[in-house]
Amino acid sequence: MRKLFFMMVAVALLAACGNRQTVVASADDGHDGAAVPFVVAKNYFFKQGQELPASPKITSAEAFNALFGMATLMGEDGKPTAIDFDRQFAVAVVLPVTDVATEIRPVKVEDKGDTLSYDYEVTRGEKQSFSIQPVSIIVLDKKYERKEIVLAGE
Repeated sequence: MRKLFFMMVAVALLAACGNRQTVVASADDGHDGAAVPFVVAKNYFFKQGQELPASPKITSAEAFNALFGMATLMGEDGKPTAIDFDRQFAVAVVLPVTDVATEIRPVKVEDKGDTLSYDYEVTRGEKQSFSIQPVSIIVLDKKYERKEIVLAGE
């Protein structure tokens, strides 16, 4: 019963995240890196019992599916964002389980030579009567896959 409740809460939180969006940071924001476009992946949840990933980069469907499940909802916006691992890879930020309302918002990705700097913001709200595992997944073009991901969030 508790697992069902957790799953329903996770689905509701994912549904509140909104539509698929492509984000490109402004290249002239005072930083040395070039802006890299990314897509925010929606309607996924971190599978219960999995260890937090050691690296945020996920380059295969098998590795992704081992960590994340789909939270499909009704309607066009309820479908999980498609990820084509032949042409793309994912970068996931997964925070520990918490009973505080928490949102991870991707800000920008910058190409800085051998690295990609991924900047995100974490917003914490009020204590809740249930626990969640905050997750943010972005999808990048495969041409950036060999670069090291540097998390510049929180």
